[in-house]
Amino acid sequence: MRPLMVMTSRKTKRVGVYRPDSPYSEQECEEIIQKLELFLDGQLQGKAREEVEQLISQCEYCAEQYNFEKRLRAMLSRSWKAFSAEAQEIVARVRRRIWGDSPQ
Repeated sequence: MRPLMVMTSRKTKRVGVYRPDSPYSEQECEEIIQKLELFLDGQLQGKAREEVEQLISQCEYCAEQYNFEKRLRAMLSRSWKAFSAEAQEIVARVRRRIWGDSPQ
């Protein structure tokens, strides 16, 4: 397996992974990656959702980023479930105070 080359974008000065095999430009990939949170939250609709789905299916780099975000969310979800009931109750009380919700 050939290692990836880490490069800094001249335009954004961000460090990223150079993927010459991607059918999309660096800018297109970056725009999609920025939309991944909304996509994973189910908040993208119509053309925006289709655009993200297309790039994920056709660009290995975007697919890797999507899979990373998905795994990260799953790990965080498992971690949250591992909290003690006491810790979860403390968080729930803080949320009720902030949002003004009544206890359930």
